[in-house]
Amino acid sequence: MSVSRFPLLPLALAIASAASYAADDQVELDNVYITGGEDQVRTQPGSATLIDDIALEEFEYTDINRILNAVPGVNLQQEDGYGLRPNIGLRGTSPERSKKITLMEDGVLAGPSPYSAPAAYYFPNVSRMSAVEVFKGPATIQYGPATIGGAVNLVSRPIPFIASGELDVQYGSDNFQRYESWYGAERGQFGYLIEGLRVSADGFKDLDGAADGSTGFERNDINTKLSWESLGRISQRFQLKLGYADETSDETYLGLSRADFDADPYRRYAASQLDNMEWQHSTIHLNHLLTLASGASLTTDVYRHDFHRDWFKVNKFAGGKTLQEVLLDPTGVNADFYQVISGNQASVNNDEQLLIGSNDRTYVSQGIQTRFNSDIELAGLINQLEVGLRYHQDSVERDQSEQNYAMLAGGELQAVAGTLFTTTLNEDEAKALALYIKDDIQLDTTRITLGLRHETIESERINYNPNTGVKLNKQEMTQTVTLPGIGVFTQLNAEFGVLAGVHKGFTAATPGGSGDVQPEESTNYEVGGRYFSASGNQAEVIVFLNDYTQFSGTCSFQNGCSNDQVGNQANAGSAQVAGLEASWKSEHQIANVTLPLALTYTFSQGEFGEAFEDTSGAFGEKGLQIEQGYEIGYLPEHRLNIQTGIRHDAWRINLSALYQSEMRNVPGKGAIAEADRIDAHTVFDVSSAYHVSQQLQFYGTVDNLLDEQYVVSAKPYGFRPGKPRSLNVGVKLKF
Repeated sequence: MSVSRFPLLPLALAIASAASYAADDQVELDNVYITGGEDQVRTQPGSATLIDDIALEEFEYTDINRILNAVPGVNLQQEDGYGLRPNIGLRGTSPERSKKITLMEDGVLAGPSPYSAPAAYYFPNVSRMSAVEVFKGPATIQYGPATIGGAVNLVSRPIPFIASGELDVQYGSDNFQRYESWYGAERGQFGYLIEGLRVSADGFKDLDGAADGSTGFERNDINTKLSWESLGRISQRFQLKLGYADETSDETYLGLSRADFDADPYRRYAASQLDNMEWQHSTIHLNHLLTLASGASLTTDVYRHDFHRDWFKVNKFAGGKTLQEVLLDPTGVNADFYQVISGNQASVNNDEQLLIGSNDRTYVSQGIQTRFNSDIELAGLINQLEVGLRYHQDSVERDQSEQNYAMLAGGELQAVAGTLFTTTLNEDEAKALALYIKDDIQLDTTRITLGLRHETIESERINYNPNTGVKLNKQEMTQTVTLPGIGVFTQLNAEFGVLAGVHKGFTAATPGGSGDVQPEESTNYEVGGRYFSASGNQAEVIVFLNDYTQFSGTCSFQNGCSNDQVGNQANAGSAQVAGLEASWKSEHQIANVTLPLALTYTFSQGEFGEAFEDTSGAFGEKGLQIEQGYEIGYLPEHRLNIQTGIRHDAWRINLSALYQSEMRNVPGKGAIAEADRIDAHTVFDVSSAYHVSQQLQFYGTVDNLLDEQYVVSAKPYGFRPGKPRSLNVGVKLKF
């Protein structure tokens, strides 16, 4: 495909221009964060949250879901218990595979194919990150392509100024193991960082009839950074990041019937014994920063990500019976099929054989982006001007097949000879040119942010005959959109400020599906206030409304769509999502003991504005007649996270409590039927640490302290559990 022949490196060397970090006695992290650091967050005319390295170390989480519990406005759909493939939504956007948010690492797009196939089956390992940034509201316009819900930026570990390193070893329940090490330094004009990570576990589910019982995973991640800088009136810094990661995980979409979940939520049916995901990911990212004597700067990034994945998994019965049908009612006409799924009965005919598919996909994502920053004085006002330009290309090649497998009397699966066939053979490709202008105007104690984003996207899908490989047709689509936004923050006094904003939201359409597929568009509003006291207390309350003129969904296996629908988009017309986000942080000092307290709360309500039939399953269930006013699925009304603890000199103890109210598996009204209900749950996590010295630290964590048994998802095939209580201990050695 043409996308893989884009000559990135020569073009990068031809136009790259960028700047130096100040050579102080430590890395200036404000230059690493897109938010600009905590001081900038305080006056941001829009919602922004920074979770820095200190906050990340409080609980030693390796699961991004648990990290984001501390961010208001986030709606999550957990899946595997370890955060391998998180499902993140912001302000009511669909959490499924994080496809409705802009996911970045170090300010560049990180998804496997964010335009042509935005469902993110790859997510960077958060263990190697130094910060997580979340943007919502007008602050998201410059971080497209998805600007309705918001953006998440993961900040990788910076090169340390002074030669230093760390070894971190962790062991815990279900043979959980994590080994992480890094070392780096600045040496004159040069800098380097080398880091390696390995994470694995046997898993917490019990597979019916399995000899080893493993339902776990293994992940490896190796990264290197190299830098060179030149200081002077015109200073510049080059940084090259190279990375490779892979995963093997015995993961499945197959859940349990309600009765089986209630009896043992950690059981896995024998039908999923062959399910396995394998992927490999590589990245190259060249960053060049140029700072002029005037203080203006030009930043250029050139990047390429290659991702290949193959998820071998059970899909349905060969006779057409779906797994969801059977698990919703495993009695009567479905009784024999249920016995086959559970491995208690052999397949007696073709209808009772299982179709197991190999979903082989290859992704490429690459581009070049540059932004210019300068302070300009006009009419006595300081304008912090930022102009950005990005050219991006991405693609996905799908080669998906299925084969009949018979369940044998002993509960083992055996391939049926001569039944292997290709189900899907296609290619999607997108090319996007984006330009944005942002101007921060300071007027006394008021900060006004004006933003404008313009994007042109050309995308296509080529379908091939699954049997012969002959090209069948090509679907092409061109989208051009201009997105304005404005945000205002006013500091009313030394401690309190108010904010308001409105911006146009957009999520690009993808080729595929029937009819005239339209991009997702909305007008988003927010208003709120912030409080910062001299003693360090912080509070924020924001009310938001996302008013969709066009609400859309995209089919995937996760939401239960069939092979022929995967990747296709569908429209639902108008919809509205409204809510409230609130947060509070404080610290209290009693003698030599510090008592921190942080609280975040989100209230969300979302409903469809028009009646229609879900013909593909993109919105919850194929064939479902959705009425006006139906509530959107996987959007809980209430999410509350409380974090507190106690710190004293060399030791600390932290407690986190998450409450999430019930939510719907599929759209509906009124009381939620048991078969469609994701029950409310409360989960407590605890962590502790003891510093033997500045170089040596011991720590321990307990996730799900009270061993709460709770449902995280009922899609696509039955109920799946959250992670049970797990105890981990670790040691860090700094050098």
